[in-house]
Amino acid sequence: MTIENIKKKYFKKLDSMDLDLLIAHVIKKEREFILAHPEYILNKNQELRIKNYVQRRLKNEPVAYILGEKEFYGLNFKVNRHTLIPRPETELMVELAMQKVISHQSSVINVVDIGTGSGNIVVSLAHSMEQEKFPISNLQSPNKSQKQNLKQKNKENELLSVNCGLETVNYFAIDISKEALKIAKQNAKLNKVSKNIKFLRGNLLDPFLNNLQATSYKLQTTSLLILANLPYLSKEIYNACALNVKKYEPKTALYSANQGLSHYEKLFSQIKNIPKATNYKLQATVLIEISPEQKKLILPVIKKYFPKAKIEFKKDLAQKWRVCKVNIH
Repeated sequence: MTIENIKKKYFKKLDSMDLDLLIAHVIKKEREFILAHPEYILNKNQELRIKNYVQRRLKNEPVAYILGEKEFYGLNFKVNRHTLIPRPETELMVELAMQKVISHQSSVINVVDIGTGSGNIVVSLAHSMEQEKFPISNLQSPNKSQKQNLKQKNKENELLSVNCGLETVNYFAIDISKEALKIAKQNAKLNKVSKNIKFLRGNLLDPFLNNLQATSYKLQTTSLLILANLPYLSKEIYNACALNVKKYEPKTALYSANQGLSHYEKLFSQIKNIPKATNYKLQATVLIEISPEQKKLILPVIKKYFPKAKIEFKKDLAQKWRVCKVNIH
């Protein structure tokens, strides 16, 4: 049976894009090949696999879970039902994080990705910085002496770091789910940044603070960048989600009480307590992903803990309010 025959067989049942992706995955070709070579002949095993995939898709299982992968920020990520499927709008988090890492003034910055899930945000950030996809025109390469000093400092701090010009970036990825962390570690390895990221299991910021207390690391010398794409759907919005979301994606990664803000309130309360836990004069930037209607709702939550914080909101490509940026000094 040819690709053309397969598409004729299922085109009334399945979205053409979904069908192309399923066929492409089975025959290990790009979608462009599917479109350009309708005469390509599939073997019996490939036909059976496509049939199985189509049946799963007809039951509303997301294509990403069927294939076990999803593209995000130009990279490939493994996903399963323990991880949320990366969304295109979340790429804004990576872009804003890159801008912050590149422009920060101190010699060291800690990037803490909370609720990392598949690791798509922190892995994309670490990969992009290492590949210099975002130009660093105002930085010079460290000389031999500076490299040695950075190497010694990282060794003393017992942290995994990646050098970026004259700066050192320490990446942390945190999730409460051991299954999600397993996938995140695989994605870091897949995208060749596993040596740059320290993975921690626990509730929000707790494991990061515990890690600092367990080492001789001095937080006073660094800037802190906290990234969080936590569950933020209210009960009403979650109930209105498509069946493929409610049936297959983990509810714990989507729903939050208190109008979708319960997890973020807990996070900001933990950030407020950082000085007590570390003797650190708090200097942090926090990037959180929100639902557009939460723009006004999140303000009193933040002001409750940081009345003097500078708060900005950023729109995604669909021109919807998507990221809240909080500068705390």
